[in-house]
Formats: sequence, structure tokens, C-alpha cells
Amino acid sequence: MKTFRLILMLVLLVLGPVAGWWAHARYGQSAADKKAAELNTVQVVRGRIELKVKARGIVKPAPNALVRVGFPMPKDVARRISRMPVVEGDEVKEGQVLAELDPADLTAQLVQLQAEAAVFEEKLKALKAMETLEVKLAEVARDAAQAQLDHALRVASRYEKMTDKTGISTLEIDTAASDKLVSQARFNQAKASLEQVKGKFRTDIAVLEAQLKQAETAINNVRVQIGLCTMRSPISGQVFAIHIRQGETTGNLPNAPVLSLLDHKQLQLHLYVDESDFGRVKVGQPVTFRVDAYPAEILRGKIVRLLPQPILQENVVYYLTLVEVDEEQRALLRAEMTALGHVQAGGNDKALWLPLAAVRSRSNGWYVLRPGPRGPEEVPVQIGWKDEGKVEIRSGLNEGDEVLLD
Repeated sequence: MKTFRLILMLVLLVLGPVAGWWAHARYGQSAADKKAAELNTVQVVRGRIELKVKARGIVKPAPNALVRVGFPMPKDVARRISRMPVVEGDEVKEGQVLAELDPADLTAQLVQLQAEAAVFEEKLKALKAMETLEVKLAEVARDAAQAQLDHALRVASRYEKMTDKTGISTLEIDTAASDKLVSQARFNQAKASLEQVKGKFRTDIAVLEAQLKQAETAINNVRVQIGLCTMRSPISGQVFAIHIRQGETTGNLPNAPVLSLLDHKQLQLHLYVDESDFGRVKVGQPVTFRVDAYPAEILRGKIVRLLPQPILQENVVYYLTLVEVDEEQRALLRAEMTALGHVQAGGNDKALWLPLAAVRSRSNGWYVLRPGPRGPEEVPVQIGWKDEGKVEIRSGLNEGDEVLLD
């Protein structure tokens, strides 16, 4: 019995270390593998990365977006606005009535001028009828004188031919010659009377026609002024501001602004670019941005102008960059909307990059953590462009290297 116990103790002493080594090798290695598997790693890859300049902005009217509308009345004429069917914020169409002036005095003046023109028309009609009659009478008198003259000429000519063959007395010949002269004088008088009648009526008719034309011109002028009492929208847009309201009197200067219209198609995005990024932006570069009113919409445009005047805000210098929004998206915008924009300032199709979450910073620069046999190892890196959660790695790592995510 003692011998059996002694043998069992010897076996346990020999097999105990072996079993401990086997258990450590099996279960201890699995824990290490499990810990390594829990580490979140990512590889350095090569691909496209874009340089985007981020800037805050405000939607502003372009130079032609605000249209000030007034009544084009003559100078020193002020009238009361009798009707204004629109208020601020209303959407209006081109040609829609915006306001009307009280045209009572112009209407009365129009009626008076129309009556005067009617009198001139009646006078002109009567004068033309009288002209026809008197000219006809004068033409009859001229024709009668012409007939008498023709008869006198024939008689005188016949007597002159018969002088040597017949015993016609000198008295008869003289009488025929005298009748010829008298008939000629009467004809000349009748002809002159006809021209005088025509000339008189031409003058009187011309005077009346001038008076009628003057009255018609005055009528048209008043009608134009009555038409100018109705203000219509020159564009389709929104009533931005009202300067003179219904019941008030307009200014005595032509086209004094009554209200302002905003053309949504002429809105621009004003981006405030930090001075450190201003050298990267250029005219023609595409821009994407979002506004708080439509957070799910990505709006697009392009830079059309860089303004040189600096803008100082909270001790930071900014420069204004004007962005023309794509036409089909302008209807979404309203003046003074705030926006966050990204200017696409460049790109590199063969850049090495990592997710931004894999890069860490400290006082002396940037670094990443790379898995190692004794745990994570710090590797200093130099970064470049940042683009939508990605960062360019310019030195410190190679393509395919694995690093830990933060």
C-alpha cells in the first residue's frame, strides 16, 4: 500500500508541470488571440483624395436680384395709392398688378379733352362738306366763263377772216375784239376765285386738323398717365419690402421706389474663406453646400468672383468668395440663409490615405498606433489633405501597413 502511494506521488510530480504547460499553451494562447482579434485595425490604402476648403456662408441677393419698382409719373406729380393687393413675402408673377394710384383728376381731364376733340371733329366735318359745295360752285362759274371766252374767241377769229371779203364794219370787229377781252377777264377772275376758295378751305381745314391732332395727342397723353397709375410686376419673384403703403402719397419724383421685388433666380452664396485657405480657392472651382432649411439637400455651384477686401470677425481675417448656385436649385434659397460650403480646390488620384479616426495628434505633430509584438507602437506621420473623414499620409507609412483606429 505504501509502495502504491509512493508511486502515485512520483507520477503526479512528473505529470503536473507537463499538464500546466499544456493548459497554458492551449488556453493562454486563445486569450491572446482573442485580445488581438478585438483590436480595430485598418490598412493604409492608395486612392483618390480631394482637397476641400470648408467655409461658412450666407445667401445674399446678387446685384440684379433686388428690383425697385415705382410709378413713372411726371416730375412734381404726387398721387395717393388707392390699392395695393400685395404684402411682404407674397410671390408674384410677371405682369401681376402690384399697386394702383387714384386717377380721378386724370379721368375728368380725359373726358374734357374728348369733348373738345369731338367739337373739332364736327367742325372739320362741316367745313369739308362746305368746301365741296363752294368749290363745286366756283368750278361751275369758271366753266361758264370758259365757255363765254371760247365763244368770244371764235367770233373774233371769224370776223378777222371775213374783213377783206365782206362789208363788215369796223365797229363790229371792234365789238368782237372787246367781247373777247371781257370774256378773257371774266374767265381769269372765275379761275382766281376757284383757287381762292380752295386755298381758304385748305387753310381752315389745316387749322382744324392741327387742333384735332393736338387734342388727340393730349388724350393719348392722359390715357398713358392713367395707364401708369397701375403698377405691374416686371419680374416673377417675391415682394421683399414695401416702402410706400396703400393710402399714402407717392413721392414727387419719377420712379420713386414704392416696393422692392426679389428675384430668387439671382441669389448668390457668399462664402467667408479663412485667410489660410484663400490662396487655394480660384474662380471656376465647384462648390457644394448645405443650408439649415434643407439639411438633406446637397446644393451645388461654382465660384464666380473673389473679392479682395478683408473681413475681420473675432480677430480672424476672412475673404469673401461669391458662388453662383446651379439654376435648377436656386428656387430653394432665400436671402440670409446660412450655409456650410466645401470648395473642391484640387485632388490626387494616387494618394496614400487613412480614416481620420486612425490619426492622433500631440504637441510635436501627428502619429498613428501600429500593432506590435509587445503592443501598440507609435509611428510619427506627416499628413496632407483632409477629405470627408479621410486624411492623406505623406510620410511615415507605406501602402498596406495596418494601424489601429482610435
